[in-house]
Parts: sequence; structure tokens; C-alpha cells
Amino acid sequence: MKNDSPFITFIDSTLYKAAAKSQIDPFKSYSDPLDLLLTPTKNTILHINITQRTPSIPFLEHILTKCPSLLLKTNNKGETPLHMAARHGHDTIVQFLIQSSKDQHQDIETGAGAARAMLRMENISEETALHEAARHNHTNVVQVLIAEDPDFTYSANKAGETPLYLASERGYRRIVLRILDTCTSVSYHGPNGRTALHEAVIRNDSEMTRKILETKKSLVKEVDQQGWTPLHHASHFGHLSIVKQLLECDKSVAYISDKDAKIPLHLAAAGGGGKKYKEVVRSILQHCPDCHELVDRNGRNVLHFAVESKSCSFLNDIFKLMYNDYDGDYFPSLANLINEKDIDGNTPLHLAATYCIDSYLLIWHPLVDRMALNNNNSSALDLLLANSDQHSHGYKGGTLQKLKKGGYGKSQRNFIKEKDRLAGAIDMEELERLKNAHMVVAALIATVTFAAGFTVPGGYNGEQGSAILSTNGAFKTFIVTDALALLLSTCALFFHYTLGLDGVSKRKMEQYINFAAFFIMLAIMFMLMAFAAGVYAVLPHSSDIGVAICVITSFFVLICYSPFNRIFDDAVAEPAQELRPTPATNSILES
Repeated sequence: MKNDSPFITFIDSTLYKAAAKSQIDPFKSYSDPLDLLLTPTKNTILHINITQRTPSIPFLEHILTKCPSLLLKTNNKGETPLHMAARHGHDTIVQFLIQSSKDQHQDIETGAGAARAMLRMENISEETALHEAARHNHTNVVQVLIAEDPDFTYSANKAGETPLYLASERGYRRIVLRILDTCTSVSYHGPNGRTALHEAVIRNDSEMTRKILETKKSLVKEVDQQGWTPLHHASHFGHLSIVKQLLECDKSVAYISDKDAKIPLHLAAAGGGGKKYKEVVRSILQHCPDCHELVDRNGRNVLHFAVESKSCSFLNDIFKLMYNDYDGDYFPSLANLINEKDIDGNTPLHLAATYCIDSYLLIWHPLVDRMALNNNNSSALDLLLANSDQHSHGYKGGTLQKLKKGGYGKSQRNFIKEKDRLAGAIDMEELERLKNAHMVVAALIATVTFAAGFTVPGGYNGEQGSAILSTNGAFKTFIVTDALALLLSTCALFFHYTLGLDGVSKRKMEQYINFAAFFIMLAIMFMLMAFAAGVYAVLPHSSDIGVAICVITSFFVLICYSPFNRIFDDAVAEPAQELRPTPATNSILES
């Protein structure tokens, strides 16, 4: 029977322990090729020894003398013994392995080439020994490796990381400085479009930033995937010293915008408050005073972003930059931004009202437009009054008081607009309430008229079981109008039953309710006519009471003509794209 199980290599425990403890004797008498001794992951006895805390150079030397091919033998991950030594920080072992590669070739030039080839070998993750040393912060190993091959450009691994980027991202300053001082060809790039300079800036390492800028100044304009330059990151984190370094390197970087058209000044203003962000804003304006004119994709300027920091003290600090009593440079041109609107028509004051920020320097600024309206015709006071955020209720009262004292008012443009909105849009809850009220009225009329049909006026003939007044004209009118009232009230109930089915839209629901209201109104009219006819049938034809009842009943038609006509128009009209005012809605508005 065929065995499909994969072949697994392993090393005898005695030999494995000997390799781990650097014991040479067990291998002196071993006659088979040493490169056949492999663990399940294809580690050789060199790999095993090097991964120990104290690997032995005499042991490695003896093994390589018996089997030189082990020097470049890789495991399942494509790792050579040099990869292992670099990962564990064994700098003396790294030197020994490099020298062993040279010694295996008699010619000096050939030996040096073989050593460099070993240094450039990549594992399955496309990483060299230098990647391993940089990742694990082994400065001495890095020094040995780059000194042996300073002209080689170590490319990125599968993750897009170069050795320099790995060290910069982790904040290993000494390794970054060693690589930049020794290597003549360096790759600075990393994943997501970032460079080693981005990472140095994020780490807030001034010395690392300075060194990278000295070696490659153009990195100051490199952008990552979201369009951020190193200055964007420095401004976002409030790293003042880094901001100054980058601006002194190249001022034009302050005008570079990201994918949302935000410049570093915007990120600093939205930083959340604090002295460091105020100083970052001030530093950027000192170097590039006109960059405040730029807006992001939503039309927001630096004052909009300062308001979005939701810090009243920080917003006041930004406004102090407009006055010459500020300690240092001042920028009066910032005042030109006070009434500038974003794409929604909101000025910084609108946003301040939305967030309940009562910055006295903004509210009382002489240039601020107290009645500026946004695209919805709302003033700052309107937005504040409409603010229902429970987290801002504690500040709403104070902001409201300041706005009222400052002369801010409500917009008058929304008065009619709001009334029209209420008249043209009944919510589903109101429609449901109307439906329930209609059903009660329709059911009551149906019950009364149904019972009246069997308890006719004048009674029945006991022998024949027929109505006594069956030949009376008024009685006939009673029967017909009672039947019509019963029929119409039942139709109204049917319409409301239909509303309970799935798939009825809001517009269709309104039309059905209008039809039901129309039928209920007719049913009420016919029910009153049946009442009048029934009373008239049982009274003498000359009775003044019968005539009075008929006259009084007729007043109902005159009184209800106007609403009846409106209900009829709404019932037969086609549903529009927007809900129209209905009698029910009008009654709500009038009340």
C-alpha cells in the first residue's frame, strides 16, 4: 500500500544536543554528510548552534571544515546561518561567517565577492541579514554588515520595508545614523508610501530627522498614501521642533495639500488645543504667512479647523495671533477669515454655535457678521437653539447668553419655510393616529346603521313580519339613506384594512386616508338624513317637529361643504412627489 505521508526530516537527539552545546566530539566520528542532518524545518546544525545564547566559533569552524556547503544552506524560510546570527545579535559570529566565506575562495577578490553575495542573500520574505539586524536593534551587527558591503542598496522586503525604514520606524537612532554615515546608496522608502523621514518625524526624533534631511533633502516633499508630507504628520502631532526643521529645510512644503486639500496648518489648528499646537500654528505662519488663505475640499479655513478643535481656550489663543499685544509675531490678516464660509455656508461662528463654544474673541470681534446665514438660511443663533446634543447642554446656556448679549438674532427667512414644511409633511406617526380615529368613527356608524336597518321606525306587522310604514315615502328615504351610510362606513373600514398590508407607501397611505375621510363624511351625512327621514315618517305630516328636524339636519350639509370639498379634492388627486397639505394637517397647523 502506498504511503502518501510527507517525509519529515529530524536529527538524532544526541547530535541535536551536541550541536546546541557546541560539542565537537560526536561529529568527529559521524561518517555521513553533515548537510543531511536537518530538523523538520530544515535547520542545520549550524542554525542550531547559532541560535543558542553562546554559540561557539571553534564548533562552527570544525563543522564548516568538514562540510563547507553548510555556510549557505537555508532552512524552510530561506534563512542562512548569517540570517540567524544577525537576528540574535551575534556580531562575532557574523564576522566569522563573513571571513569563512572569503576563506573558501583562494582569490581575495573572489572571496570578497562571495562574502558580499552571502550578505545579499534573501529569505522567502525577501529580507537580508541587515533587515534582521535592523529590526532587532543590533547596532554592532549592522555596523559589521554595512562595512563589508557599503555600496549595496538594500531593497525592500515583501512588506515594503527597507533596513533604514525598519530602524526609523522603531526609533533606533544609532542604527539610522550608522546606515546613513556608512552606506553610499540607501533606500528610504517603506510601506503605504511613507519614508524613513515620515517615521522619524512621527517619532519626534530631531536628530534622526536632521540626519535624514542632510542626506536626502527631497524627502521633505514625499507624500504617503493619504497625501501627507512629513510636515503634515509633525503638525498633526504638534511636534514643534520638527516643524521648524522641516520649514527651514523647504518652506514650500507648507503649501502642499493632502487628498482632502488640507495643508499642515489645518491639521495643527484642529489638533485639539494646547500650547504646543498654538506654537505650531504660529511657526507655520511665521515661515509662510499667506498659507492661511488656503482652504480644504470643504471650503474650511484655519479658523474653521480651530473651532473644530472644540477648545475655547485654544480658539482664543488663535485669535490672539491677530493682535500686536501677542508675545511675538502677529498676523492681523487672519481676521479676513472670520466671515468666510465653507461649502455649506457655515462661517467659523456657525461651527462655534454648533459645538457650543463661547469664544469671547470670536463672538465680540468687531468684524464678525452677527447675522450671517448658511445655505439653510440659518444664523449662528438658529444652530445653537437647534443643538440637541446632550453632551453640550451644560455649555449651551452660557453660549446662548453671550450670543444674545452680542446682538445675534434668529433668521427670519426660515419662518414661512418652516410653516410650509410642517404643512407638507405629515409623519407616519400622525398618519397612524388619523387611521385609528377614522376606524373608530367608521365602525360606530356601521354599527348604528346596521342596527337601525332592523329596528325600523313604526315597527313591523306582526302577522306578515313586514314594516308597517313600507309604503311611506319618508320611510323609503330612511331605508335608502341608512343603507348608503352603512355601505360608505364599511368602505372606509376596508380602506384602513388595506393600509395594514405590506408595501403601502407614505403617499399612498395619505391618499387612502383621504378616501376614507371622504366616505366617512358622506356616511355621516346619509346617517343624519336617515335619522331625519325616520323621524318624519313616524310623525304626522303636519307636525312642526318633523319639519324642524329636517331643516336642522340640512344645516349639516351647509356647514361641512367646504371641508367636504377639500377632502374630495385630496381623495381624487394623484399623489405628488412631496406630501401635500391635507385637511387633517391643516387642522393641526390651525390648532
